[in-house]
This record gives sequence, C-alpha cells and structure tokens, in this order.
Amino acid sequence: MLKISPRINEEKEDTHLLNNEMSEDSPIKDALYEKIKNIGEKQIHQLLLNGNFSELFERICEPVIHHIKSIEEYEKYGTIAESVTHYLFTEMLIPSQRKISFKNIELDIIIPNLDELQKNNHNAIVILFAKTPNNIQLKQRIEEIKKIQNVDSNIWIISKDSLNISQSTYIIEKYSFSDFLKDAQNFVKTKKMNKLNIFKT
Repeated sequence: MLKISPRINEEKEDTHLLNNEMSEDSPIKDALYEKIKNIGEKQIHQLLLNGNFSELFERICEPVIHHIKSIEEYEKYGTIAESVTHYLFTEMLIPSQRKISFKNIELDIIIPNLDELQKNNHNAIVILFAKTPNNIQLKQRIEEIKKIQNVDSNIWIISKDSLNISQSTYIIEKYSFSDFLKDAQNFVKTKKMNKLNIFKT
C-alpha cells in the first residue's frame, strides 16, 4: 500500500511549478494549468494513487492538444508532454533533474540526477522529448546523449509518432504515455531511489 502524506499550500505550489516550467506568455502553460485547476488536486492525486495515468492524459493533455492551434504540431506535443511530465514527476515524488547542460549536451530530464548518471549510468535514465519532425536532428540529439549515456535502454524518447530506433520509445498518446509514467515509477522503485515510496498528496 502507498502511504499518503499531507500537502500544504498545494495550489500555490502547483502554480509556481507550472510557471517555472514554461514562459509566462505560454498558451500551453495557461491551458495546462486551467485543466489541472478544473480537475482539482485531490482528484488528480487519487488517479495517480490508483495508477489511472491514461485517464490523466485524457483529461489534462488531450484537451490542450486539441485546443492549441498556434504552435507547430511536433513542438506542441513535445512541450505538452514535457511540461506534464515535470508536474506529474513532482506529484509522484519521482526524483529528477530538469533542463540541464553537461559537456555542452542539453538534457531534458534525468532520473534521478546527473551525479548518478556519472557514477553508474545503469542507474540513470535520460529522457528526450522530440519537438521536431526532422529525424536527422533527432538522431543527432540521441548521438550526443549517447556520449554520456551509452545504455540504449536507459535513453527514453518521447515523441508524437512512433520511431524505429534502438532506444526506448514512447508515443504521446494515452496508452503509451501511461506506460512511460509506469516505467518511470517502476524504475525508481526497483533502484530504491524513492525511499519514502509515497505520492505527494
């Protein structure tokens, strides 16, 4: 059983989190926060507790995907997936480092952190959110990442479309994205990175 711990000033925390993930004038940020606010933190935490990740995707991500028309499709999908991942990783207490540069290589997210990646790359996941349809650019990013994480199965690519590559891939749709969140949760549990083993709620 997962234990439940109390949260304080939850709305302020979540507003601050989303504001930090995207620029103040981001229509994606505004739309995501509106969906999260409308659903309510208690219901979101209950869905997380029950492992209903696909329903969360349906209720938070899908409406924003359909609502936002002014951003290129691949950038839109990638940005939404990355922003929601930041939010949900925080709520699920999945340890991660975000938006860092190491050896001139840009990294979207590392589980759990750069220190662990350097010590033992089998204990670290590098997550890349594809924001371009250009496969050449995407493969260049992957080759850069492989300079510091040479375990293909520990490089996770989150993309609008399916990809035929040797790394772990997830599609930005409810079932595959749900698998991504479950796999991240299981990785943390298997490696015993989350000592409290609780949801933030």
